Amino acid sequence: MPEKYTTSYPAKRIHSDGRAEDVKVLLAKECPVKLFLNGKLFTTLFASPLELKELAVGHLITEGVISFREIENVEVDGRAVHILTRKEKQEISTEDAEKIGKARKTEKEEETSKEIFVDLDSVFEPQAIFAGTEFLESDTYKLTRGTHLAALIDRSGKLAVQIVDVGRHNAVDKAVGAAFLKGLDLSQHYMLSTGRQPAYMVTKAARAGIPLIATKSMPFDSGVEAAKKANVCLIGQLRKESMLVFAGEWRVKL
Repeated sequence: MPEKYTTSYPAKRIHSDGRAEDVKVLLAKECPVKLFLNGKLFTTLFASPLELKELAVGHLITEGVISFREIENVEVDGRAVHILTRKEKQEISTEDAEKIGKARKTEKEEETSKEIFVDLDSVFEPQAIFAGTEFLESDTYKLTRGTHLAALIDRSGKLAVQIVDVGRHNAVDKAVGAAFLKGLDLSQHYMLSTGRQPAYMVTKAARAGIPLIATKSMPFDSGVEAAKKANVCLIGQLRKESMLVFAGEWRVKL
């Protein structure tokens, strides 16, 4: 499957000793994906060319546009995804879509996070979290060094979903979308991510009701504050030998 995420490109490798050679390297593919909501173009995302249904569903959920229970039908037509909701009056204007997209790059993400609270009492054994280190690297990443990964791990440390994408936010969206399509209970899973965790990333997972986020990277201070407000456990620098818990320490059973 990694070949579906990659494409070969020529390049010239120049060595420090002056040698030069023509080589071919694998790069991660990226493509535009049009997302239609109730017949109207909602947004265009740039993502890896697989798991498009998961991407569209997860994006609408993690952006707070719709909930799981409102989705009636999802269809993929080439690189376009059409989502129909049960609410006929559910209409999102182009202006609203632009606002949601811009929120990714503005301080509005911090204001939005104040309204989100994961009202769950889920806790996880440390060993279940450490087990996630086995799923942090994909074959596609090893080939391209140009992708991110998001996974959902259950309370026993078992892998439920693993998704690769060129964007860290797309990977999270796809993991949430996959959870919807598989009928997973997100209250009993934690999100594993290879990406940094600013407030925007934490908020996306919290909107889906995910109680714990673990990343091999370090969070931003905005991500820690967002996790505290949302009642989410945020773990950084996840390694086989240790982890750093920045928020929601009570969700890690000691």
